[in-house]
Amino acid sequence: MFTPRLAVIALVLGCGACATQDPPPARMSDLTAEAAVRGHDLAARTCASCHAIGHVGASPLAAATPFREVARGRPLDRLETAFAEGLVTSHPAMPAFAFRAGEIDDLMAYLETLRSEP
Repeated sequence: MFTPRLAVIALVLGCGACATQDPPPARMSDLTAEAAVRGHDLAARTCASCHAIGHVGASPLAAATPFREVARGRPLDRLETAFAEGLVTSHPAMPAFAFRAGEIDDLMAYLETLRSEP
């Protein structure tokens, strides 16, 4: 027997099934993880000849600060600005770098992973 009460319940359940939802948070963290992997790969190509880029280990060039110390010791928004404006240093051993916006996002995602202990 179909009663008005059942009709209302069916309508509510039907409308609820059509409602849009935000993507689950895990999806966003997957995107961040992918960016961090790209950032690590970029650091490995452009920075690792002088800097330690991981959670442990000494830099190949003793004067080059390990990335984990850079990530933990400075606000990342300042680094992001420096990467965007072109990374220039006062010591001649380090070349000047200019990164594209996507590369900066990837580097920031990777540096964020270094902020915590391994």
